[in-house]
Amino acid sequence: MVRPVAGARGRARLGRRPGHRPGGRRTPTGVAPGRERFQIARSGYFGGRCGTRSPVPLRTHPDYPRLTNVTTLEDVGHASWRGRAPLVVAGTIPVAIALSLPWRAEALPPVPGFPGLWLALVLVCDLLTVSLLLSQYRAGGSPRLLPLSWAFLWSAGMAVQIAIATPGLLSDEPLFAGDPNSLAWLWIARHVMPPLFIATALAPWPAGLEEHCAARTDRVVRSLLAWVTVAMAFTGVGLLVGLAPDLLPPVVGASGRLTTAAGTTMLVVNAGFVAASVWGVAKRRTRNGLEAWALVAAVAFAGDVWLVMLAEERWTVTSYATKLLGLAASAFVAAAVLRDASRLHADTVAMAARLTEQNAELLEAQRLRDHLTAVVSHDLRTPLAGLQGYLELLGDDGLDSPLAQRMLERSHMLTRRLTLLTEDLLAAATLEHGDLVVSPEHLDLGEQLALCASGFPDLEVRVECRPDLAAYADPLRLQQVLANLVRNAQKHGAEPVIISASPVHSAGGGGVVIEVADAGEGVPEEFVPRLFERYTQGPRTATGGSGLGLSVVRDLVEAHDGTIRYDASRNAFAVTLPLAPEGSSATAPVASPFSAASAPTGWTRTRAGAPSAS
Repeated sequence: MVRPVAGARGRARLGRRPGHRPGGRRTPTGVAPGRERFQIARSGYFGGRCGTRSPVPLRTHPDYPRLTNVTTLEDVGHASWRGRAPLVVAGTIPVAIALSLPWRAEALPPVPGFPGLWLALVLVCDLLTVSLLLSQYRAGGSPRLLPLSWAFLWSAGMAVQIAIATPGLLSDEPLFAGDPNSLAWLWIARHVMPPLFIATALAPWPAGLEEHCAARTDRVVRSLLAWVTVAMAFTGVGLLVGLAPDLLPPVVGASGRLTTAAGTTMLVVNAGFVAASVWGVAKRRTRNGLEAWALVAAVAFAGDVWLVMLAEERWTVTSYATKLLGLAASAFVAAAVLRDASRLHADTVAMAARLTEQNAELLEAQRLRDHLTAVVSHDLRTPLAGLQGYLELLGDDGLDSPLAQRMLERSHMLTRRLTLLTEDLLAAATLEHGDLVVSPEHLDLGEQLALCASGFPDLEVRVECRPDLAAYADPLRLQQVLANLVRNAQKHGAEPVIISASPVHSAGGGGVVIEVADAGEGVPEEFVPRLFERYTQGPRTATGGSGLGLSVVRDLVEAHDGTIRYDASRNAFAVTLPLAPEGSSATAPVASPFSAASAPTGWTRTRAGAPSAS
């Protein structure tokens, strides 16, 4: 916000504008707090800011970690189905199994081709999950993604072997492992090793091991070696079951079902793997994301084992439930990763759109900076050239005293013009960042208006103000306001330019209205709403300009708790300022650099610069 200085006691609100924040930072009006970091607000070209406020770096954006590198399984899937959905699903599985016990032997109609379709779906889900996890790992994701991918690679390999060994699935005669005990061992291998790999991925790791595995070098080689190792392992299991079934202990009873000992052992082992997974997830305080859904997959494998122990016949409620849990164990993680990838894609598209918009505004800011540099160079060159010429002439001893005095006055006028131009540029920069300092004091408005008129010797300016009218304002800032309004009339209007001041009374206290009018055509109606925007120029503008003048006027007037408006019916700008407190005396205008001779109040300054009675 604007900081009042000594002498402005009791005016802590001086210059505070809508959209300002404490500490001098301005929030673009109408912009939500969460989006202000992506707004590029235009400001004056000062201090190398190139016409814009520097945007907040991309790394501070809250979505940045999700859109770049992922370092933990939680980072990979933290957007996947937020809330407690994974934990609810994991807790629902054993409850659903327990509730289905009374109907476990209920017969259901057989579905032709169901076993083959089920194995195909499991294989597709497993391979999709492996592909997604490995792509995340190779892109720099958590090292835990690698052992998690082993679980589904193993499941896919064993699903293929089960399809080959099951009679009537691919062929009437199985290619290998045709006896029930061999087929049971393939099923055991599919339901024990994936939970083991999931527990390996989720359980706590030693800090040194996790740091070593987190290295992002040679990840492709590591993943290939791991793939080859896992593939060789499940191939070895298949060869053992197919070529040496006699070496395997019997796990199938006379009824063709798993023995109680084998089923109980599998259930205990799976429960241990689930416990290790829960321990790791709880220790890292992970409740959502990919880790939680991997935990659900481990629970689904254990639930599948439990249901198989309870199943008595095929085509029963229990039989179908086992297939459903087996498919769910393969699908949960794939669905979580796909969901997360979808959200990441949406976030990336949204950020790309914001960056495109930001780049467009930066290009516009670059254009405005170049334009402003050219205009300022032109506006500075003209008074400097005149000032140099007058100084050279003043160095000639042959000049008579009246001519030298007039040249000295013109030099003062040019110096004042340069000072006001510099103050305009400085105000454009400081107002944008809330650093403007104003020093209000009691002013004689008649003297201030006459002082402004003296700065335009080649323009017919009429001053209309009663002698005792005073205001409470910063003299330098008031001269900036008046000079900009008169210069605007000089460029875009017609002579004469009339500067008038009159008191105004209201219920909230009183004030003074300063009006600057000219005899020109006025501002086009369609341009009036944009009149006080920065860097804007009217459609009929042909004289060039920075487009800063009226926006600086608005900012300076509001810094004095005043208002400014354009009256189209009279082609006049009306500035309302607070009145000086009653009983106080008006001070003289500030001295240098505004010590040029001023015309008395109520006089008209003609084109030649000599005052004449109005």
